[in-house]
Amino acid sequence: MPDLEEMTVMEIRAYIMTLQEKIAELERTIEAMRASLNKNSKNSSKPPSTDGLRKIPNNREKTGKKPGGVEWHEGHHIQMPEGYQELIAKGLAIYELEDHTNGSEEYVSKWVIDIKVMPVFIEHRFKEGEVPKKYYNNITYGEEIKALTIGLTDDGMVSSEKLSEFFSSITDGVVHPTKAALLGFQTELAERLAPEIDEIKEDLHEAPIMCVDESPMKTTQTVVHKEGVEDVYKEAQGKTFKVCTRTYSTPESTLYTVNPQKDLKGVERDGILPEYTGTLGHDHDIKLYNFGDRHFECNVHPCRELKGLAEQGIEWAGKMRDFLLNANEYKNNDISKGIEACDPVILVQFEDRYIELLLEGWSEYDQLDEKSYGAKKLKPMLHRLSDYSNEHLLFLHDYNVPFSNNLAERDLRAEKTKEKVSGCFRSWQGIEGFMTIRSFISTVKKRGLNLIGSLRAVFKGERVLYNLN
Repeated sequence: MPDLEEMTVMEIRAYIMTLQEKIAELERTIEAMRASLNKNSKNSSKPPSTDGLRKIPNNREKTGKKPGGVEWHEGHHIQMPEGYQELIAKGLAIYELEDHTNGSEEYVSKWVIDIKVMPVFIEHRFKEGEVPKKYYNNITYGEEIKALTIGLTDDGMVSSEKLSEFFSSITDGVVHPTKAALLGFQTELAERLAPEIDEIKEDLHEAPIMCVDESPMKTTQTVVHKEGVEDVYKEAQGKTFKVCTRTYSTPESTLYTVNPQKDLKGVERDGILPEYTGTLGHDHDIKLYNFGDRHFECNVHPCRELKGLAEQGIEWAGKMRDFLLNANEYKNNDISKGIEACDPVILVQFEDRYIELLLEGWSEYDQLDEKSYGAKKLKPMLHRLSDYSNEHLLFLHDYNVPFSNNLAERDLRAEKTKEKVSGCFRSWQGIEGFMTIRSFISTVKKRGLNLIGSLRAVFKGERVLYNLN
């Protein structure tokens, strides 16, 4: 620290200004660090997995209703399935009787519903030289165990090791497929699903509205695509690759893809959007504006960011967030009443208010220190909501357009769960096969089909989705 007694007045003033600049810089740093520490999945784009072991607050608003079930509601009780006698007659269910009356003609029946699991040994006999290719091995696994394997590993996210132990446990060690055998079921299914994936792609191409989202996943192998040259596979050395998984989602269909990078070429390689002419929804993914006729921006992500800005003391952010949420509530109220379009007068009022809020936002930004954390976060938000105002308000102009991109985001959650279970994929073929299988599983469930029955049918060589069209 300099000796102030030896400094001139001008030197002291200059020194004070230097200190003030350092203090301002430190205050901005503290502001940024405090904001970063307070970020979570509710007020930013951070995933819930980064929230840590925090006490989760109850953000639900009070409705004034008493807790518990409604007084007049009868509740749900287990019941015998309709037509269970027919299931028994067809051999699809087993009937057992335990008589506790010593043969009395007067009795009260009480039923127990249970499941029996036991090995089945099926002998196939063929004439010499007429054995189908699938039976070349003396012993093979059947469609039932294959379908259960896929249902538990690729939908239930059970690891192959635990599943092998499970099969052994429920069959008293009689059926104990190896991990390699279970992985072989996945490879076989992925190959058989080619025509089903074609049906999914065709449905996506014809969909009026589609949601798209992407997320990174870890692999120990990646691929290098070069035009006119055969693909080259690279092995990770000491660390994993971060590849891009993408989902194309509608209420009826899902297609998952994987690419080595998060770029435009990957989207083109997927082969969905270059031919798509409908409305495309995403979370401000600029490269996707090269495709589709119309776009809508996800409003949930900005609402989270706006909440974070409001917590930093930026009053405008809270107002804009309330506006977007109230507009969506108005639309949902209309839909609940059977109203299919926003009243033109109300729509103009919403648009005018949106513009007013943007002007207020820019005015508040002008009053902030442009080097402050709040200003640095506020500016890109204002640019996004200003430059893409039509896309953010399209949900009001067309009630068929959703408020958010949550459909695609929900479809990606299973992939992140798989990554938590397995850690990473060991091969490019493995992650590609998983994406193919997940596309089929998600689509089957969206269309209300029986998952295990659908998987069983594919293993038998039957078509599932084709028969629905």
